Formats: sequence, structure tokens, C-alpha cells
Amino acid sequence: MERALRASAVVALLVLGLMTAAGAYDTAITLPLVAVPFVVCVVICVGRARPGRPRRAAWLVAGIATTAQLAGTMWAGLAPAARGEPVHTMATETLADLGLVLFYLFVGLLLRSDRPIFNRGIWLDGVVAGLGIAALACVGDPGKGDGAGEHLAGVLVYLVLILHVVIGGTIGGRRLDRTHALVVAGFGAASIAEGFALLGHVDGSLAEPGYLVVVTLALPIALAFAPAAVTPTRRRTGTAATPSVVGWTALAVPAFFAFSSVLLLAIGQSGRLPVLSSALAVACVLAAFGRASLTFRELRDLRDVYQQARTDDLTGLPNRRALYEHLEALTAPASLLLLDLDGFKEVNDSVGHAAGDQVLAQTAERIKVVLGPTQVLARLGGDEFAILLPGATLVEAADLAWRIHVAVTCPSHLGDTQIRLGVSIGVSGTHLADAGAGELLRTADIAMYVAKRRGGGVAAYEPPTERVASPTPELDPHLTPLA
Repeated sequence: MERALRASAVVALLVLGLMTAAGAYDTAITLPLVAVPFVVCVVICVGRARPGRPRRAAWLVAGIATTAQLAGTMWAGLAPAARGEPVHTMATETLADLGLVLFYLFVGLLLRSDRPIFNRGIWLDGVVAGLGIAALACVGDPGKGDGAGEHLAGVLVYLVLILHVVIGGTIGGRRLDRTHALVVAGFGAASIAEGFALLGHVDGSLAEPGYLVVVTLALPIALAFAPAAVTPTRRRTGTAATPSVVGWTALAVPAFFAFSSVLLLAIGQSGRLPVLSSALAVACVLAAFGRASLTFRELRDLRDVYQQARTDDLTGLPNRRALYEHLEALTAPASLLLLDLDGFKEVNDSVGHAAGDQVLAQTAERIKVVLGPTQVLARLGGDEFAILLPGATLVEAADLAWRIHVAVTCPSHLGDTQIRLGVSIGVSGTHLADAGAGELLRTADIAMYVAKRRGGGVAAYEPPTERVASPTPELDPHLTPLA
């Protein structure tokens, strides 16, 4: 069914192209042909908006936007012949502006298909864009058939939307999929048509030749083919995804229209700007301030979420993820201590998990007293802690490990109960292991288990040597306990 509809739209476009080339541009014949691609696009997009379909909200909005453009095109085509009106009237420009605003919303939903439809940012962006488009469109006088402002708005909007789709579709190292490419092609054709129409108005000729209609139809035809081209997004080799929570590409559009509105208001100081355009420009700037306020709130929430994702809830220390980030950021030699409490399970079993949590919090505080300001203490989970010592040698790390051992093994008091735990600490360094975070943790973990098998204390990791034989086979030849 969809293939037949798309084929009919392409045939209508070819017939219009041949008629234009032959100079047989007749409104009575061309208007029905012009309507075919629009109707096909609406039917396919609305059909793709059924529940369970991917990006269904975006395609529904695309169908509504195309409907607004179809209504504006039909009105403009019938106005001169049926009612003696100029091609550009308030009705046609209102429908065209509505279509541009809806296309902006379509792009926002297309790029944010995994986010809620009623995201406040998307709708506020749409309000800013709509007011900016209307302010630009009202620069001319539609009552006199002057559509220069409308065409200028169309050129700028389509160019900004193309940039929006390209940046948003490739963010995080992704490849621009075929759906996005077709949308860009359609907007590009529409921008070219609007640009030629604008040049015609500047030259004083309001008659829009048939070839512009043919170019304009590339947009609904591209949108009609776009839903069938949905493919899984692939990332470029060697790149990592860096998703944007706030959506910087979306902010580019309202920022552009806010800036254009400020320019219009500056031009309006000479008194040559229509009152309606000035009022819409002021409203656009105010809405942009509201969007900026929402953006700052989103950034603050993002900072809080970022912090929570890297913080241990019980102790307030950095967690495993935060430790990995510190390890990956190392640019100089460093040492790592891995610490595990001995006998902690018995504490949980005897006095309860709440008391065990208090012991963990007390342990974290005792370790922090021993550490310096540049040394990072992290809780990896359970009763396991890690301490990163930037710039520390193995000897310095071992000395600090013993001081931590003394601090942690001091008795703890929970009410009338005295609790005394042992501790096993493994020591490793970037000069003993590969620079990778995983390898450094692995070697420190091996050393810690050697210390645990010896009944607690401190053990350092030693890299393997050519002499694998050991006079004490019960010990790991790669490890040397620290006395």
C-alpha cells in the first residue's frame, strides 16, 4: 500500500516537471497534481503514528505539518482565480508559519524519540521558534501580497532545521541514518524553493514559476519515504557515545530566533517595523528568557544526578565509578591501596546490619583522618575500600597502609558493645602494573587477598619475573608480604 502511494507521488512530480518544462502550467490541472504528494505524505506519516511504531509522535506531527502546508498551498493556488486575492494573504502566511513551527516540533521529537512527548523543553523551544518565525514573517505586508517576510522566515528556518538534524543525528559519534538524510534533503529542497521565491520578490516579480512548485514538492515526497528508511543507528568506529541530557542542538534553534528577534527590535527603532512584528519579537525574547531559565534548572539537576551517580549513599565517599574516573585521569605515577575489613560479616550477623552500617561509616571517617587532601578514598561496595595515592611511591604507600591499619583496627563502640575488626590491605602502583585502571585494581586485589590469607596486615604486589620457582610453594611467587 505504501509503495503504491509513494509511486503515485513520484509520478505526479514527474508529470508536473514535464508540464513545467513544456510551459503548460495550468492551475486547473496542476493543483490536483500538487496535492497528490502532500496527501500521500499525510497518509503515510499518520499511518506510521499508530501505537507500537517507532518515532510515532514525530510522524504524527509531520503529518499535521504537511496538512497545514497543503492547506496553505491550495489556498494560495485558488485565491487569485476564485477570489481575486493576491497569492500571499494572512491565511496563507498563517498556515505556512504553522507548518514551519510544526516541522520544528517534528525534528525535536525525531531526535528525542526516547524521551517523553510532553517534555517541557521541547514545547518551550517550539513556542520560541514559533514566535520568532511569526515575527520574521510579519515584516512584509500580506494584505498587499508581499510575502518577502514569509519567504525569508522559510529560508532561515529550513537552514537552521537542517543544521539541527545533522548535528543531532550525528552526536555521540553516530552515523546519520537514512531517515535523517531524507529529512535533510527535503528541508534543503524547501529552503532552495523559498530562496528563489524571495529573490523573485526582491526583483519585484510576485509570480512564482512552476519549477518552484516542483522543487517544493521534494519535501513531502522525502517525508513520505523517510518512515520506511528507519534503520538502527550505528556509531563510527573508535568513538564513544556522549549523550546530551539538556539537548544543546535543540537550544540552537530558539537561540537563533531570539537573536533574530533582538535584531528586528533594533531595526524597529527607526519606525519601519510593523507593530505586530515588534510585538511578536518582544514575546519571542521573553519566551527565550524562560527557556534559558529552564536550561539552567536542567543543568543544575544534571549536576546533582551526576554527583549522586558517583557517590556512595552510606558514607558519602566516591564510589567505584568515580574511582575508575580518577584512575583513568592519571597522568603521573601513583599507588593504590585496596582495603577489606576482616570479620565484618560476623558483625552484621551478631548486632545487625544497621550497626554494621555505623561501623562502615566510622571506618571511613578514621581513614579520612590519616589521608592527605590529594588522596582519594572510595568505597567499592560492602566492606571494601580503595585509596588512590597520586605521586606516591610503593614505600610511601606501604607506610600509609600500616597507619591506616592501626587506625581501622582500633576498637569501635556501638552503645555498650565494643567491636574490633581486622583489616587486609593490598598495595600496588602504576610502576608495578599496567597504567590501565582495571589492571591496577586487579593487582591491588591480588595483594589484598595475600594479606587476608596471612591473617591481615599489608601485602604488596610484585610483577612476575623470569624466576618462577619459589622456595615456599604455598605462597604466590608474584607477591611479597610487607613485614
